[in-house]
Amino acid sequence: MTARQRAILHLLVEEYIRTKAPVPSARLAEGLGLSPALARYELIALEEMGYLSKPHASAGRVPTRQAFRQYSLSLLPPKPLPEATQERLQRALEGAREPEAFLVKMAVGLSGYPALLRLRPRNSPKVLQVHLSPLPEGTLAVFVLEGGRVKEARLPLSLPTERLRKAEEALSGPFAVLPPAPRGLEELFAHLSRALSAGLSLVYREGLAEALKEPEAKDPGFLERLVTLYEAGGDEAVLTPPGRVDVRVGEWEG
Repeated sequence: MTARQRAILHLLVEEYIRTKAPVPSARLAEGLGLSPALARYELIALEEMGYLSKPHASAGRVPTRQAFRQYSLSLLPPKPLPEATQERLQRALEGAREPEAFLVKMAVGLSGYPALLRLRPRNSPKVLQVHLSPLPEGTLAVFVLEGGRVKEARLPLSLPTERLRKAEEALSGPFAVLPPAPRGLEELFAHLSRALSAGLSLVYREGLAEALKEPEAKDPGFLERLVTLYEAGGDEAVLTPPGRVDVRVGEWEG
């Protein structure tokens, strides 16, 4: 991709985000000071490369997932905020009663998009009791934690009642770390460990309504996937590992 094609693509993505409508070539030509013929030529090339598509013959062009991904990666690493803005945020953060919740709200305010933050608690509460009950499909685990908190988890594993009672005996608390699994219950204890670890995460969410401003919000399937992902804040499989930046556009991940 040439520098001119990249400039055209980025302007088209920004215009599409702003207007939520196909972008005509005339707008791109005017914005970049190109001749209409040259703009159309480069748009055809970008379309052939898979970055653009046309809803119908007379419409402008819209960016594909590949285009959104390329545009997103071009913004990394993000430019630092002005020093004065950083100082104001630092003062506000120091005065916040709950800094984590404040950070999430600021992320929404600065980006205009939903934000989700998941943290490990500084001090994990001890487990006082564990109750295991058979379900038609799987097992229900109830963790009674110090401080009166209760966490439930549905485990995708079915075991006879007598083996669940044996597991409960081995899990008599209080304990901070799951005890070793008795012979034959290793798989159950592995599920319990993952469920307990996920259940103790601190999750902060804010700004889901911001997604309703996007053109994709007209698609019920998109909204269903978004809300499912947003509510799965404790699911470690869907979030970015520490120290990494993931750009995910539709089925594209990286």
